[in-house]
Amino acid sequence: MLNPIGLSMHELGRIMTSPPAAANQGIYLAHDLNSNHYFVLDRLNNSDLSQQPFEFETFDDAYAFSKLRERGNMDKEKKQEKKVSPTEIERFAVSRKAQQLLKDGTQTIDAMEKLVDRVSPVVDYGRVNSLLLTQASPEQGFMTKQAWLHHDKNEDLKDVDFDQLEGVKVFVPNAKQPGQPVTFDVGKMYSADEIAAKYPNVKMPAQALVSQRNLMHQSSEPERLGAVVDALRELRVPKPDWVWGRNQIHAVQTHMARHMAFASTGLTNQSFHFSASERKAMANLQPDELQTMFVKSVSLASKINRTASRKLYQMKTQQKMQQPVKTKAKER
Repeated sequence: MLNPIGLSMHELGRIMTSPPAAANQGIYLAHDLNSNHYFVLDRLNNSDLSQQPFEFETFDDAYAFSKLRERGNMDKEKKQEKKVSPTEIERFAVSRKAQQLLKDGTQTIDAMEKLVDRVSPVVDYGRVNSLLLTQASPEQGFMTKQAWLHHDKNEDLKDVDFDQLEGVKVFVPNAKQPGQPVTFDVGKMYSADEIAAKYPNVKMPAQALVSQRNLMHQSSEPERLGAVVDALRELRVPKPDWVWGRNQIHAVQTHMARHMAFASTGLTNQSFHFSASERKAMANLQPDELQTMFVKSVSLASKINRTASRKLYQMKTQQKMQQPVKTKAKER
């Protein structure tokens, strides 16, 4: 049978080196993100167990070959599997890329310390996208092509050829149909820095667009600090020292979340570091446990930022309502 499509090259390698057990007997199709080539491994035929995978430049060629191998090895009466589209393969590949970035970034305490710094500037984009956006540097000011052009009222970016930019593959929402849930597909985001590097003449307009669509970026430091502090109070997020005696792991998670929230709003530019006592508390944790800690911290940081943005919007709205209305002096 044709086993799960969208394997990473690491997973394919694991299957190739594993014993020929029944669970490993099948036809596997993997996508190499680096070369953008596809590989098919046939483990249904015992004589082919030690062979190297077949390489193809396109998904269609790889899929057609895998189905041909399947038909040659399986009973004709077995139900044919539904063809998986290149779009679905791309979704699997991007999702696996995010998972690999998370896995690599939480293998050790030192690695997780660095991952906190890399994710902090983009934590507002959600956990999966924030991980994917860490592939670009610096990690800030991202929008899709459609968003850039939508917000560019003065047409400063009209000559920018986004197809010539590398961008970063992320998950973006599809156009929502009335009464239907929001769905996501793979798209690209481009940073202001990448646009400016290719088109230096639009550096200022691009940076201005990023600031204009983010209320936090437009606000003063006291306003941002007040909004974040209010959010921490509303969500009852304690200072790490307050919970250290009861739950050290929870205290470390809170430390990471608070740092990401403050860093993403420009309230600190210091690198993140675990204290000696925190490192001691995590010393015996396995990578999957570190991964769980990081995921919880990112989720909390995102929640803090959303709440802070709402607080800031409410404050700005109230200030506008309290401003006296200027009227023209009546002519005599």
